[in-house]
Amino acid sequence: MTNHNSLDPLNNIQKNLCEYGGAFGILLSLTCLIQHFIAAIPNYITYSMIPAYIFILLAFLLLALQKPVSVILLMTGAVLALACNWIILTSHAFSLVVLFLFLYLVIILVALFVEQVPQKLKLKKAALKAERDEWAGKI
Repeated sequence: MTNHNSLDPLNNIQKNLCEYGGAFGILLSLTCLIQHFIAAIPNYITYSMIPAYIFILLAFLLLALQKPVSVILLMTGAVLALACNWIILTSHAFSLVVLFLFLYLVIILVALFVEQVPQKLKLKKAALKAERDEWAGKI
């Protein structure tokens, strides 16, 4: 029988970083999406920004759920947020919320790597898979 620590290698700081960081990111990306629906002039360029915000929202949701793939999605989301900032700035507009979203993505990615969360999330996934495989034929 395995103990709880081997199934969940994350400490409380890393769990809080994932949960609260993901929740705040969801709120921030939702704010960008709502602002986009209210203030953006509808055309093909602004329509292309909507999937980017939804993608970033889902990446933060997966981070809050402590999924290992969330780190890769957050990196992609940072590139998408940078593209959204570029689109907004080249159209002679400015959105502080979208800038905050990009900066928050960069900060949360740095914090995740400093705290070594991606490696711990991979360990957690492998431990849960091993536990599931161990109990597969016994129940």
